[in-house]
Amino acid sequence: MSQTLIPHIDLTPLLADDPARDATRRAIVDAACDSGFMTVGIAPAQLGLADDIHARLLRFFELDAAHKQALARHKFEPANRNVYRGYFPPQNQDPTWKEGIDLGPDIAHPERADTQSGDPLREPTPQPPASVLPGWSADLAAYYEAMEALGGVIAGALAEGLGIPRETLTRPFDHGNSTLRLIHYPERPAETLAAMPAVDGSGDAQRWLVGVPHCDNGFITLLWQDQVGGLQVRTPNGDWEEVPPRENALVVNFGRLLADWSGGRIQATEHRIVGGTRSRHSIPFFFEPAVDAVIEAPDAAGDGGYIYGDRLWERMQAFVEFQGLERAPAADT
Repeated sequence: MSQTLIPHIDLTPLLADDPARDATRRAIVDAACDSGFMTVGIAPAQLGLADDIHARLLRFFELDAAHKQALARHKFEPANRNVYRGYFPPQNQDPTWKEGIDLGPDIAHPERADTQSGDPLREPTPQPPASVLPGWSADLAAYYEAMEALGGVIAGALAEGLGIPRETLTRPFDHGNSTLRLIHYPERPAETLAAMPAVDGSGDAQRWLVGVPHCDNGFITLLWQDQVGGLQVRTPNGDWEEVPPRENALVVNFGRLLADWSGGRIQATEHRIVGGTRSRHSIPFFFEPAVDAVIEAPDAAGDGGYIYGDRLWERMQAFVEFQGLERAPAADT
């Protein structure tokens, strides 16, 4: 795999009754099985979204520290009950240098908020008061629904391209538990960069690791990145290749659970974020099945028969913002 082998695919044929849709499905399957990454051409307006939707969502990071901390996970604010959803600050002791907020399906589907089970994966999403960020909740809901629909289109195309019944792959996403995450990689303090080796460049172009190498855990990730760039994908020979930002496009990559489901036919490819001297933003949408969905491989070659939420919780412990979490209600303090 090289930069030129990370294909760019126009998704327009999948959104209309277009004869080119079969070729688009084949291109998606090729990308999933070869590089595990693709960029897809799709403008916000094609999804019924405002052209400035990403800027609207990123207004969250203009909040002061007190408003963000009020939404922090129990790990970072013991007085708060939310364990899985909510705000997380940069972790000084870790190479990954980012802050963000994880938002669940209840932001678009209020009926999915679960206050009874005590399962953090199902917990309601904390949000700031409407008076603090007017219109933000409505923008979140619109974006979540648009990404949820787009994830279904890609999943369906992938299933059909692989020659399996569409519902085999799409059914687990009924009442799905997808996560919308807003991320800010702040300019890193000089004193923390001094102790770290630069990963590439020199002089003013020098860059450091700000997002450790990893594979996404779930099924499909739909990522918007700003024009700062910094996303890199590991090639089979161990080098790192840039995935440059594009206007009116999303980066799509395929996760470990989808690789398991396909018996390794679909690739979950390692990637990282480099930067450090410039502020960067990204908005990934992790298209995920229902917490209790049973994931069964379409044939004996795959890994099947597990509960999605159980496998997800097990694997997400590798990420610094989730380390140390318990899948139980937070204790009263």
